[in-house]
Amino acid sequence: MDAQKESLLGQGDSLTPNNHDNNFINEEGLSINKKEETVRSPKTFVINRVHRPPSDEREILNKVRSSELVRQDSEESIPPGSGPLKLRDHDSLRGRLRKVFYRRTSARFTSAVFDLIVKTLACILYVVRIYLDDVTLYQCNGSPCTADNTTTGDKENGEINWYVLLWVNRPLPLWIIQVTLALVTFIKALLYIYIAKGTRCEVFFHGSFVLEFITSVPLIATLTYPSMLKDLFVPHFLNCWLAKKALEKILNDLHLTRQKFQTISVTLSQQMLLLTVVLLCLIYTTVCGVHHIQRASPEKTLSMFDAFYYVIVTFTTVGYGDIAPDIWISRLFMILMICVAFAFIPFQIQIIASTWIQRGRAGKEYTQRKAAGNKHVVVCSQNLSTESVMDFLQEFFAHPKLEEHMVVLLGADEMDNNMQMILKDPKWTHRVFYLRGSALKDIDLQRCRISEAEACFILAPRNCTDKSQADHHTILRSWAVKDFAPKCKQYIQLFKPENKIHVKFAEHVVCEDEFKYALLANNCLYPGLSTLVSLLVHTSAGLEGKVAKEKWQQIYGRHSGNEIYHIQLGRSVFFKQYEGKKFTDASFDAHQKYGVCLMAVLDSTLDDPRLQLNPGPQHTLKSTDYCFYMSIAKEEYSKINPKALAQDDAKSAIRTRNMEKMAMELQRMLEESDDEDEDEGEEESVFNTITSQRGFDLAMRLRQQTTVPSRPFGDLLTTETGRQQAYHAREEMDASDGTINDQLLNKYKDMGQEEFRTGPPPVTLYVGSKKTTCYLMKDRRPKCCLEWAKNCEHCKYKNANDERWHRNLIILAAEHANNGIYNFIVPLRSEFLGMRTLSPIILLLEEEPHYIFLEAISHFPLVYWMIGKITSVDDLLKAGINKASHLVIVNRETSSTNNEDYLVDAETIVAVQTISKLFPDANIMTELNSAANIRFMQFQAHDKYSQMVSRMERKLKSSIFSNLSHIFRLPFAAGQVFSASMLDTLLYQTFVKGYLITFVRLLLGIDAEENSGHLSSIKIKKTTKASYRTYGELYNGLCSTTGEIPIALYRTDQQATDPSEEDSKVRK
Repeated sequence: MDAQKESLLGQGDSLTPNNHDNNFINEEGLSINKKEETVRSPKTFVINRVHRPPSDEREILNKVRSSELVRQDSEESIPPGSGPLKLRDHDSLRGRLRKVFYRRTSARFTSAVFDLIVKTLACILYVVRIYLDDVTLYQCNGSPCTADNTTTGDKENGEINWYVLLWVNRPLPLWIIQVTLALVTFIKALLYIYIAKGTRCEVFFHGSFVLEFITSVPLIATLTYPSMLKDLFVPHFLNCWLAKKALEKILNDLHLTRQKFQTISVTLSQQMLLLTVVLLCLIYTTVCGVHHIQRASPEKTLSMFDAFYYVIVTFTTVGYGDIAPDIWISRLFMILMICVAFAFIPFQIQIIASTWIQRGRAGKEYTQRKAAGNKHVVVCSQNLSTESVMDFLQEFFAHPKLEEHMVVLLGADEMDNNMQMILKDPKWTHRVFYLRGSALKDIDLQRCRISEAEACFILAPRNCTDKSQADHHTILRSWAVKDFAPKCKQYIQLFKPENKIHVKFAEHVVCEDEFKYALLANNCLYPGLSTLVSLLVHTSAGLEGKVAKEKWQQIYGRHSGNEIYHIQLGRSVFFKQYEGKKFTDASFDAHQKYGVCLMAVLDSTLDDPRLQLNPGPQHTLKSTDYCFYMSIAKEEYSKINPKALAQDDAKSAIRTRNMEKMAMELQRMLEESDDEDEDEGEEESVFNTITSQRGFDLAMRLRQQTTVPSRPFGDLLTTETGRQQAYHAREEMDASDGTINDQLLNKYKDMGQEEFRTGPPPVTLYVGSKKTTCYLMKDRRPKCCLEWAKNCEHCKYKNANDERWHRNLIILAAEHANNGIYNFIVPLRSEFLGMRTLSPIILLLEEEPHYIFLEAISHFPLVYWMIGKITSVDDLLKAGINKASHLVIVNRETSSTNNEDYLVDAETIVAVQTISKLFPDANIMTELNSAANIRFMQFQAHDKYSQMVSRMERKLKSSIFSNLSHIFRLPFAAGQVFSASMLDTLLYQTFVKGYLITFVRLLLGIDAEENSGHLSSIKIKKTTKASYRTYGELYNGLCSTTGEIPIALYRTDQQATDPSEEDSKVRK
């Protein structure tokens, strides 16, 4: 209450006591009601807005306590919802008129439109008067000229006929109309002078009033003696400048009433319009002036058309000379008009030129008309680099149904030369618009018409020094877009996984660290997986193989065009025939007939449909299921041989018998492989995969079949019970069978194997992480047991000198312990891996991790950390690089941005090259910031093969529309290098394939669904190749026996002169 009273008192200039009234009464009608209080008798004061109280009254007021100023009920009833203050403003007539004509936008706009119409009509009436006038009827002092009063000497001397300059022939109706218009406009001008602010002298000598006086007062004066003054000449053509002034007022009022901010394109349009109007007014004034003055010439009078022709020729500096004024007044008038044009037009052009330059820097304007006639998407980021823009455009417009879409780029920087060259490219010039602005400003969001956009891509900036800060900026942009356009779909790219919780409302979110670390971890399990995923999320027609010379390059390049597509089974030509059949049977039959790989399915009849990778033979396909398949071309664009669609019972029976023989042969070979001791030196892969022993899962499942002879072989493998029994048989064999390559945990029993368990991690590093089931410790390990190269009382083996470590350490080198490393550890501790195949993970960090990070990794078995750098040989030796199976190097986060964009990977590239020289046998996987720097990995200046690949890469860039020019670089093809920028296309493709992010997350093991498959790999040995010579035969054998679906083939050649090849199969 006291605060309200003090603020109330602050509205007046003085307060005087009044004990005879119960209300606050303002001298001008202001009343403030106060409620009665029974504590003390209130004192009442009058608010005086004009007079100040005397000093003694101020002293009295200062002594008044705030508690004495109470509210009292007023006798007048106050409507509910209205404030206690009621202002009654008794303005004068001038003030009221000022409110009407100045403050009311509708009245001001109507007045401007009225002026424009009246002044334009006055100009038209002047031209009408010219064509109705006949100067020959009064050119000789009011009478037609005859031969007697026309002298030859006057014509020779060029005497000026002053009479026709002062008098014209004006019909009476026309005179009445002109006088009426002049009278109305002049009264209106006087009214504006009366209500205008400032001194009267300034208003009277204003250019607009001077023109109004010249064009209106002479006509009004003719009312004094109409019969004589009716035909007095008045320069009505000057009304065009008053019409131009009215047009300016209209534009300003439209700007004030319809929008708060004016874009630079609207400003430029208005300036261009006004310049055009000025030129028209200048030409109109000159034409009318020359025409009227030239009437006084005794020899040469000009018609309106001749005057217009002469003015245009003169102003364009052509000057043919066929028409020219012959009296000095016309010549003087033309000199004055040319001076006016030279003084005024360049100034206007300079203003427009500067606005045009600013508009060029700010980019094009996406107008409402374009937004209404075309579909468009908005791409915004802190800084849009040329590479990111080109990647987006090539990937976005690669889909045929997006060819008619528009792309609006919203960036904070001015367009550089490279960006201007992109926008001038004929492929993009009519489809891509660049706007300089910020997503945090409503005016910029309005400029790009984001409310009408189909989607908004909010990309993370590249080469930023602080990724956390960049994520915060991205989150604010997302919130701003959601606030301004709630219905606009958002596709967001973040760096840190912990920030995903802030953008849960977005339709699709790609977190770089989440995918990057999961992909690098799976690359340790399944070699080349990073390359496989990169090729799947890039759109390519497989034309890269046409420029290759070697056979493997042609096959590799052609099949790089494989992508993930989807179609409903009931509408599919490929899969419609498999309704009611098992998923695995449909997969191998479709592969044999059409060359496509059926990988996943989604049952749309469920209340909560979930995408499932290889649900197994227990899943029966329905017509409502959505099938996800991998193919070079979409089914709709494929040419299908009618013979492939024909059902042949004989062939089906033969195929069934062949499958039975293949299953028996595969069982025999795998049983023999347990007893045979093959030459591992010859068969060893360049990439020693941790899951290379998982090929024995097939043998274990087949052995389990021998324990249940009463069931048919195929039926057992399709049941869930059989799968569970096979899983338990695998666990028993891991614990007891010592023939499986003598894994680390089989040989050494002092590593806490009895404490291992499976379950979700009890501690996660960020909110929103998926709790995937993996191997854990029953009790978390002490912190002393986590630091590598420092023995403690609990374990003496966590150093590189221990003899047990031999080609089974996984070293991850990172700048600091970020939350994304959690996604690196979880796939390497997945429950799908055999417990005896787990390998130690050493985190080589440059900074000591936080205690929360240590708390999280303490629950995982065989995970250690140490402080060190990859540039230090001592740190690498302590980490055990000589005994490591994989060295994973993550790119630095705090790179300097002062240099070129491509130099941000310089430190990492040189460090990797040094490690390769010092440790030739090291298996290094590197993450780079820019995909263009892949050419520097394993750089050899004089290597002929590298030079040949370099020429192929340049040819790909110049001849083929592809952003996979580095596809044939050996480090990329082998899966030894990866760039996080390749994941950008995953977000771009999601606009068309909304399921793609979910698909990749399931494939990498980031997410898990019930009855969904997972990745695994087997090593194909000589005995297998002897029976299964083609990929198709092996595909059919795996689908029919184990229910697994092969998706890729990883082929290595250890020596160029070695004819033997070693194949690694990545399968589901």
